[in-house]
Amino acid sequence: MHLYKIICLISSILGCVSALKDPSCAIELFGQGACNTLITRIGYLPWENMCTSKNFVACDTDGTSFESIKECEDKCKE
Repeated sequence: MHLYKIICLISSILGCVSALKDPSCAIELFGQGACNTLITRIGYLPWENMCTSKNFVACDTDGTSFESIKECEDKCKE
């Protein structure tokens, strides 16, 4: 039964990713490192179909980020 649930979950995630306007939009933005630096980046939230500004206390960020909300929406928003 657990295997069935895992397969269903993976299938739904793959379905969401394949439905994206641009596959790079699925690469979630996250902070890296243990620095005490406040970093602000703009990223896309595929499960909400919206672009938002996020703050991280980190050394750097990894994932897909954008220069502006408009750039993010043009590339990712459905």
